[in-house]
Amino acid sequence: MFTPRALILGLIGAVVVCVWTPYNNYKVAATLLGGNQFPTVAFAVLALLAALRQLVPRLKISPAELATVWTILLVTSGIPSSGLMRTLIPNIPAPVALSTASNEWERKVWGAQPSWLKMHDETAARAFFGGYPRGQEHVPWGAWLGPLLAWGVPAVLFLLASFCVAAVFRKQWIESERFAFPLVTLPLQLATEPQSLTRRPVFWLGLVLTMSLHGLKGFHLLYPTLPDITTNWSLMDYLTEPPLNQIGPFAIFFYPLVVGLGYLLPGEVGLSVWLFHLLFKLESLIAAVNNWDQPGALGFFSQRQFHSLQAFGGAIALTAWCLWTARHHLKHVFSEPEYGRVRLGLAVSFGGLGLWELLAGVPAPLVLLSLLFVVLALVTVGWATCQAGILFMAMPYTSLDVLAPTLGTAPFSPTALYTLYRVEYATVYNTRELLLPGLLNAAKLGEGTGLGAKTHTRWLGIAVALAVVVGAWACIRLPYLSGGASMLTERWTYETGPQIPLKVLGNAASVPYKPAPSNGLHVLGGFLLVGGLLLARLRLGAGLHPIGFLAASVHGVHTTWFSILLGWLAKSLMMRYGGMGLYKAALPFFLGLIVGDVLSAAFWIGMGYVTGVGYNNLPS
Repeated sequence: MFTPRALILGLIGAVVVCVWTPYNNYKVAATLLGGNQFPTVAFAVLALLAALRQLVPRLKISPAELATVWTILLVTSGIPSSGLMRTLIPNIPAPVALSTASNEWERKVWGAQPSWLKMHDETAARAFFGGYPRGQEHVPWGAWLGPLLAWGVPAVLFLLASFCVAAVFRKQWIESERFAFPLVTLPLQLATEPQSLTRRPVFWLGLVLTMSLHGLKGFHLLYPTLPDITTNWSLMDYLTEPPLNQIGPFAIFFYPLVVGLGYLLPGEVGLSVWLFHLLFKLESLIAAVNNWDQPGALGFFSQRQFHSLQAFGGAIALTAWCLWTARHHLKHVFSEPEYGRVRLGLAVSFGGLGLWELLAGVPAPLVLLSLLFVVLALVTVGWATCQAGILFMAMPYTSLDVLAPTLGTAPFSPTALYTLYRVEYATVYNTRELLLPGLLNAAKLGEGTGLGAKTHTRWLGIAVALAVVVGAWACIRLPYLSGGASMLTERWTYETGPQIPLKVLGNAASVPYKPAPSNGLHVLGGFLLVGGLLLARLRLGAGLHPIGFLAASVHGVHTTWFSILLGWLAKSLMMRYGGMGLYKAALPFFLGLIVGDVLSAAFWIGMGYVTGVGYNNLPS
């Protein structure tokens, strides 16, 4: 049941998070407030409220109230970051500000875009990155109004599509297929039965060990004379001779939170994530030994182009599988009156997005491809999070990664490709904080705590709308009042990311990428492999999990594979030698690792605000 105090607290928390996120993430460079599908700030607030519920019983905080606050923060924490604003805002002034006479990006790439897509105040655009003269800092809101509204339309339509697709798959994945929702396990326990953890000494052991580790490392940053403990190692420092030096990047990161989540994951998921990552490295090594060409992915989220193409084929197979297994439910969705608003929302969001792209000069075939990419991203990342419990996953391919090697860039206008890429970049490029998995995780927790689905969704929609407005205000404001984005610490958001499509398409305008028919075999191979893995799991009831293959080369697995391996190994040993009894006895220790990591992150986020020194202890 919803209560006014829970709704007010959740909405106030969402506003605070949206205002604080740009400063924390881009200026202090502390642990991200959101950062993934298990956002730091949401869980820290949940843990605090759960503690208050036990320590101050007269407050009468109910599980439903805890769920209300957590779910609101869950779905809004990503909006001012990679969930939208991190990729939307910097790219609005980027083409004007970053184009020069030498790179000729205006002539080659974006100059032919419709006028309503451009920021016409060149001074305001350049000041976003370079700042105004000291003493003249201000936010030129007038220069932003037109282009922000123009590019905000596809962004808002995408958020609407996320709500609608979540509504389509909610019942199928929660009730019919009964997905595990591993990332909801601990929040649900804290909201309903926190004493089952806090009364177990091994829980406190895991929590204290983790917080002690980060206490030492964090204070080392403030006082360098204190000792440090290394928790990450680049294996490329030891793999310096060919062909071993061709498999990079390759590293080991130790994250207690990921070890704990690895213990919670289904065994075949944990095994598949680290095993397919190592197989991907082996594949790269074999290619290096044979002197096969291994170009990098143009979108930069996959380490190799061949895996981008394989993952594209695999995502098609996975999406087709999800639609097929849900076919009876989908028939109900598209015929019954109770889903009328969902059908209308799907028509408005996908139809509106396609119409916007047509008006922006994107030809119809590319518009259809763009809509396909949206569907693939929503289904793939949603399935990976809810069924497999993947902490965060960026899609391993972009439109350029698929088009350039299979069809080439010559048949398409660089301007149309740039517009398409800009929409993709703002919506499904960096899916680590994608809205849709948060909506489904929120629905799962709401079901476990008695929140009505329709009312819950309505309030989450209000919270997301509020986060969009506040997040845009905060993300535009910070660079102008900080001396320009060049004075901030986060280089990817303001420098590397916005230049990627301009550089790639600027080069393609001069020397078009040529297709290779053999690249289509990578797409076909990925489709057949993922389809085969899904069929094997259906027929045999076990087997490697396809998410391991789809995510094998992405940054999220690069940073978490080793910690997932540790969690999987611990779980396997417990089950092998002690059975379910030993697994359950050790479970509170691993949950303590998760809680300790998140509480450490919350503490050092606060310290970063006070000291201006950021310490990042979670995957980023």
